[in-house]
Amino acid sequence: MNIYVIRHADATPIGGTMARDADRLLSEEGEAHARLVGAALALLDPSITVVLTSPVARAQQTGALLAKAFTPERAVRPSENLLPGFRYTSLLEELTSYGIGGSVAAVGHLPDLANFISWLIADGSHTSVAMPPGSIAHITIDAGSQQEGTLRGLLTPEVIATLHR
Repeated sequence: MNIYVIRHADATPIGGTMARDADRLLSEEGEAHARLVGAALALLDPSITVVLTSPVARAQQTGALLAKAFTPERAVRPSENLLPGFRYTSLLEELTSYGIGGSVAAVGHLPDLANFISWLIADGSHTSVAMPPGSIAHITIDAGSQQEGTLRGLLTPEVIATLHR
């Protein structure tokens, strides 16, 4: 199974009429980058079947924009398993429910996504994963494996931007 773990793109800061962190939307730059993330994913793995997102506004917005890069457009589904503080086993169960031979994308937040990746690839043992907003981590899980993942790549926003020049 291919899992693409994506940190939401750049969001506006809290302030003014934006009082709750959960209501923050993508910045203009974040919207543009979310489209680039979608284009990169569509090139890297056109077989992605679904985009799961945290129910938080900026993650849903990132997921919706990147899903539009696929033909046909991919389904976007909010998942409580991507809210801050999620249980790793619950997210993994949901991801694998889409088929161990398939490809799925999951859009969420730090530090949870970095810790989830660490848990998958090293059982959380002294592993740190840096993911600026708009980063993509590609992890594979082999059939029959319950939690053993392999990190295949990590694309930062700077690298993603170079793919579209």
